[in-house]
Amino acid sequence: MLALKIKKDDLARGVGQTSAIAEKRSSMPILSNILLEAEGGELRLTATDMEISFQGSYPAEVGEAGRLTVPAKKFNEVVRLLNADEVSLSEAPNFSLGLSAGQFSTQIYGLSPADFPQMPAVDNIQYIDLEGPALAGVIDKTIFSVAMEETRYNLSGVYVEKVEYEGRLSLRLVSTDGHRLNLAGLYTPELASLELLRGVLISKKGLAELRRLAEGSEMVRLGVTSSSLVARGAASVLVMRLLDGRFPDYNMVIPKDNDKHLTAPRKDLLEALKRIATMSSDDYKAVKFKIGPGQLTISSMTPDLGQAEESLAVEYDGPPLEAGFNPRFFIEALSALASAKIKISLFDAEKPALLTAAEDPGYSGVIMSMRI
Repeated sequence: MLALKIKKDDLARGVGQTSAIAEKRSSMPILSNILLEAEGGELRLTATDMEISFQGSYPAEVGEAGRLTVPAKKFNEVVRLLNADEVSLSEAPNFSLGLSAGQFSTQIYGLSPADFPQMPAVDNIQYIDLEGPALAGVIDKTIFSVAMEETRYNLSGVYVEKVEYEGRLSLRLVSTDGHRLNLAGLYTPELASLELLRGVLISKKGLAELRRLAEGSEMVRLGVTSSSLVARGAASVLVMRLLDGRFPDYNMVIPKDNDKHLTAPRKDLLEALKRIATMSSDDYKAVKFKIGPGQLTISSMTPDLGQAEESLAVEYDGPPLEAGFNPRFFIEALSALASAKIKISLFDAEKPALLTAAEDPGYSGVIMSMRI
């Protein structure tokens, strides 16, 4: 009969992590639940949607060991609103969980823990250590350009591979939705021991959960099996099933002949694009880049809204050039970068632009042009 006390902040952190994974709408009701296991001075919380599984351990004062499941969404709602520092959890009849905190108490109906799927076995795997913030950074630079259409299953995730870049092994992440492409790399001396003979495809939801784990961990241990990518934090494990589908040869998309180079302050360009984008619409998405010596002018004209224009000083000494782009593609890429300056390389008005940044090594962005 489960009985324990736990700090509210620890419980909220654990329930937040697991409830994000639990299946919201499923033909298997148990997948909408979180599994609670109290044992040995900790509370283990587990959630799975059969594609992604997460288990985290949190310090607790365990009075009696036990296992229960509770609906993830409702449990998360309750825990987030608690105003006490400590929470008491106890098993009640018919697979129910009793919760009390301060003057508040409730009983949440659950399902039999015997029906909850087992966590995938991940013990006999070769792991490498990655810095959590660095891993979160490369995910930030790629996750936003995953294809949203479910029919494009080979583009519906982030491609992860081991490549040699500038004389060093790099863990590279690549994503594309057919209109833009973003890739970013992460260096580590341990990468040679990672068993990643070919690239693998990870779902956007899985990468989002990996980012959440990485953001809260100094180090993340990463490993690969024949069917899953596995990540371990200090007291948590995340298992992401690999997606089927052949990711396209992205190297064919990266421009090789763009010989006109513009260097601009990243923040200034980002803020200017945000302002100009307010005057674009779903029907008229493109903004015009008018590039001349030392200056970039961005403009937008939408028949039912109006027009906008802004100029900023840039480093450019090539011939005049005009091209159209979807501003959101630049805004999302620039928001994920850290460099003070970025470089946009162009060929003409019809070819894609190549975006790079000196202080974001291993990053490249490709943005298709639009008719204006």
